Amino acid sequence: MFTMVAYESTASLAVLTALTPVPDGTVAVIGNDIRVPAALPYAVGAAAVINSSAATLRMQLVSPSLRAIFPVDMSPITNGTFVNGVNNTMNLWFTPLPLVALEPLDVFAQNAAAVLNRALVWFGDGPVKPTIGKIYTIRATASATLVTATWVNSGSLTFASTLPAGHYQLVGLRSWSANQCAARVFFVGYQWRPGVAATQTEGGNDPLYQRYGQLGVFGEFDNTVPPTIDFLGATDTAETMYLDLIKTS
Repeated sequence: MFTMVAYESTASLAVLTALTPVPDGTVAVIGNDIRVPAALPYAVGAAAVINSSAATLRMQLVSPSLRAIFPVDMSPITNGTFVNGVNNTMNLWFTPLPLVALEPLDVFAQNAAAVLNRALVWFGDGPVKPTIGKIYTIRATASATLVTATWVNSGSLTFASTLPAGHYQLVGLRSWSANQCAARVFFVGYQWRPGVAATQTEGGNDPLYQRYGQLGVFGEFDNTVPPTIDFLGATDTAETMYLDLIKTS
């Protein structure tokens, strides 16, 4: 079980400075803090993005429990506005970073100019548990208008094929559009928003471990109540997704 949150600020940060969380109704956000969910007290992944190539770039995960040892430096830092690469995330899925339930988690950044700073953080309940089964991939599209530093929901998705009646597990996701940074899934009645780093082209290099059951089950749904998608990015109005599904009944 996992969920995704984000931080985003456009500013000149001469010293390490806390970024602003992207507004989020699924977790407690207080000032620059996101409170660690009690049910998901581990960081299982992270990604750092700064739109600069200066040598002074830094980004850190900071919380009271981490400070007791030392803040965790995030690396690699992608130079640009997107995660943009198969190896540009901190893959902690099998070696999760322990946090403390309800403590504040901040992301601090340092750069050399007034540029965009983004961070993605995945909270989880422990090491990932991959799943196996007969996996089918279905294409879907959306027409959400993306806004900087905002999770924008897709509304209903348009599927390329009709889902046969039954119950499904979502076990992987690929999402792309020209200015999209991340996508996370909204299942009706489900608190968490499991998400992925997005890519900007059909052939882009998003992390392959986000597909085909390698991160376990994102969530479940009936064909009559399919999920929708929250997007993080800017200016896009057309998005494409590939959903990996296991039909369980």
